[in-house]
Amino acid sequence: MIKKYQLSKLSMLTTIAVIWMPLLAVATPNPTQVSTDEQTISSLNATLQQNPQDLDAYIQRGILHARLAQNLPAIADYTAVIRLDPNHALAYNNRAVAKLNLKNYWGAYLDYTQVIRIRPNQAITYNNRATARHQLGDCKGAIADLRIAAELFRLQGDSFNQQRTLANLKYFQRKR
Repeated sequence: MIKKYQLSKLSMLTTIAVIWMPLLAVATPNPTQVSTDEQTISSLNATLQQNPQDLDAYIQRGILHARLAQNLPAIADYTAVIRLDPNHALAYNNRAVAKLNLKNYWGAYLDYTQVIRIRPNQAITYNNRATARHQLGDCKGAIADLRIAAELFRLQGDSFNQQRTLANLKYFQRKR
């Protein structure tokens, strides 16, 4: 029989899995995909040699590095985008994910904060920042972010993610 607190942990893990599903799906690429990704990275390298200002090439290469679990090169690519466009929300978001993968929770928190500055109505970003805050031991901050995320999900009509966020909120409130 699963104990009550274990159910809460399962709920939290389920929410994290839903949010990170695309990352989890690419965590173990097949050999053919790895070869294709590496060839595409080589092509993007050539593109960036010709045009070091190509934001899309950096983003695409960062995504491929992340898919190959090469978090440091992915972070470097997203950082290059941010240097060229300090308001590039996707670059901050993707860099935060790579930092979470490396357990750099403070860095992830800072990047998610930038995404929120640029796009304050993205519920998922508050939810993800709550994960970073929780890992940093900032339970009050995580709870505040989850409350905002739940309300934004409600306003956006996303009842599925709203319910998941509320379950995490209850879990964090009991834990504090």
